[in-house]
Amino acid sequence: MSTKHGEASQTGAAKVEVGSEVMAVRSNRVVLDNTICPAEIIICNGKIADILPKRSRACASGEKVLDVGDLVVMPGIIDPHVHTCEPGHTAWEGYSSATKAAAAGGVTTLVAMPLSCLPPTTTLANFDDKLQSAEGQCHVDVAFWGGVIPGNQDELLSMLQAGVPGFKCSLIASGVEEFPHVSLQDLHMAMNELQGTDCVLLFHAEQELGQWKPALEDPTEYRALLDSRPDAMEVEAVQTIANLCLQYKVPCHILHLSSAQALPIIREARQKGAPLTIETAHHYLTLTSERIPPGGTYYKCCPPIRAKTNQEQLWSALQEGLIDMVVSAHNPGSPDLKNLDDGDFFKAQGGIASLQFGKRGGSEQPGCTESARYGVQQGLNSARALQSRAPVNVFKTLGALVPSHMGQKP
Repeated sequence: MSTKHGEASQTGAAKVEVGSEVMAVRSNRVVLDNTICPAEIIICNGKIADILPKRSRACASGEKVLDVGDLVVMPGIIDPHVHTCEPGHTAWEGYSSATKAAAAGGVTTLVAMPLSCLPPTTTLANFDDKLQSAEGQCHVDVAFWGGVIPGNQDELLSMLQAGVPGFKCSLIASGVEEFPHVSLQDLHMAMNELQGTDCVLLFHAEQELGQWKPALEDPTEYRALLDSRPDAMEVEAVQTIANLCLQYKVPCHILHLSSAQALPIIREARQKGAPLTIETAHHYLTLTSERIPPGGTYYKCCPPIRAKTNQEQLWSALQEGLIDMVVSAHNPGSPDLKNLDDGDFFKAQGGIASLQFGKRGGSEQPGCTESARYGVQQGLNSARALQSRAPVNVFKTLGALVPSHMGQKP
């Protein structure tokens, strides 16, 4: 891209011609490692070639430079938890709309979950179908998780060799018939297959509680949904995952942690050497159960949004480093699936669609909230650490704002 006249206002957004090529980007606020400073980013063949102090060199004649003034330039967000629904349910969310939403929100890489499409990404053949569906439709970089379901352990290594960076499984019914949840025996078989690889195993961490049954309540009250998915379901699942992680030393990752009651288990497992990482989602950090109205099924997700006191503990765990990253857990669906007419939380499809809002959602989004609490500079570096750098460290995905000769993979 370039600006229409080769430069931008020092206070406003640059006007760019779509499709034109920029050779350098200047800003008074470039987020680098642990600092925010004026800098000029030199681009060659679509990659960062160098990062220099701002205006430390003379521009060559005809060189297109995008000067964005005081606007922030930082690494793109990596969102490793996105549900795309193509093939099979493209009307809910296909690759074209999902990747456009990602670009609008500053997400430059997303990783698609295996279960919202049909067929799910649980075999090499199904993975090939998914790649063909995405061909020519992606406006940002896209990778694809595989899935672990009962009986598919013989497919895992071939999918890994074909390019999936890891596999998701669920310890509780997923709501998708073609993606059943796994048993403890299934997990032992899968982790035996994955030992010695670089792959990570991702978990939807909720587990049924034996004979426990929730009390019958008004299904239009959010409290009824919350009582049906208590903290204990997450605690039980996290304990199971921690034990397996310690036994096999296969890297394990807990998806969209909601309950702060599981944090002591995570802390203890890490102290014992478990290669265990954790994410939480924007909605758990910005929304609280106390403010969800009757019939507000658009708030339904699993695990559920919990109380304000729980949310504060999640923020503390982020500051401590016990939670590694913040993701969207974007899970789209058409309005009719939310059962808005009668407001029954149990009939409504779960999932919150928020892919484009992780960076732009206003003062309550994680990066901006950190800015308000701890000052702008720490807030921007916090956003970079939680949404760009952490996925690189955990999943070995791109995201560093560094010259290509310093180790950034193509």
